[in-house]
Amino acid sequence: MKKISIIVNGPGIEEVKSLYGQASDWVQNVLSKYDIDLKVVKAYEMEEISVDLDDAWIITGSAHSVYDDFEWIDYLRIKLRQMKEANKPVLGICFGHQLIADTFGGKVELNSKGWELGSCQVELTDEAMNNKLFSGLPNPLDVYQSHQDVVLAIPEDSILMAKNSMGIQSFVYDEQFYGVQFHPEFTKTVMETYLDIRYKKGIIDNKPEVGESKDSHKILNNFIEKIVK
Repeated sequence: MKKISIIVNGPGIEEVKSLYGQASDWVQNVLSKYDIDLKVVKAYEMEEISVDLDDAWIITGSAHSVYDDFEWIDYLRIKLRQMKEANKPVLGICFGHQLIADTFGGKVELNSKGWELGSCQVELTDEAMNNKLFSGLPNPLDVYQSHQDVVLAIPEDSILMAKNSMGIQSFVYDEQFYGVQFHPEFTKTVMETYLDIRYKKGIIDNKPEVGESKDSHKILNNFIEKIVK
C-alpha cells in the first residue's frame, strides 16, 4: 500500500473549518476510494516529514507566503530537496505550487494584479494535454482560486502546463514535482464560503458568482492513479 503524506501549512480559516473541515479533509474526501495510506502532517508545527517512509506528498495551501521568514518553511524546502534526491513525486497546491517553484529556482511574488478569488478558467498548454496530471481533463479547465501570491517564473527545466490572465497556473519540474495554483480539493460550497468571509472582512468589494468546477478534482485522482501508482 502506497504511503502518502498530506502536508498542511496552517490551521485553516476557523469560519470554514467549523463548517466543512480543512484542505486535508477535502483531499482525503476525493481520495477515499483508493487503497492508499494517507497521513496528515502539520508542517507549520514542525511535525516530522519522512522522505524514507513516504511514497509521495501532497502539499496544501497556506495563509502564509513562501517568502515569509519561518523555520518550518525552510524545513519544507530542505525536505523537498531530499524528495528530489529520492526521486519521489510531489503535488503542490497553491502555496505548495509556489514553494516548489521557489525551492528549485523559480520566482514567487505578491501578484501586482491583486487577488485571484472565486471560480475561473485556466488554459492548458499542449504539454499539459499530454501530461498524466491533466489526463482526460477539458481545456479550458474550470477551477477554484484563493490566493494573492503568484509564480512569476518557473524553475529551469520545468514545463509550463497552465496559465491565465493572472499568471502561471501549473507546471511540472523534473517530471517529479507538479504544481497547480488553483484548488482541486475545493467544492463549490467551500469556495462560496471563502468569498463570503472575505467580503464581510472587506478584503473584496463584491462577491462574484461561483460557477461549477466539475473536473478540477480529477487532478488529485490523476496524481494517484497515473503518477504515484
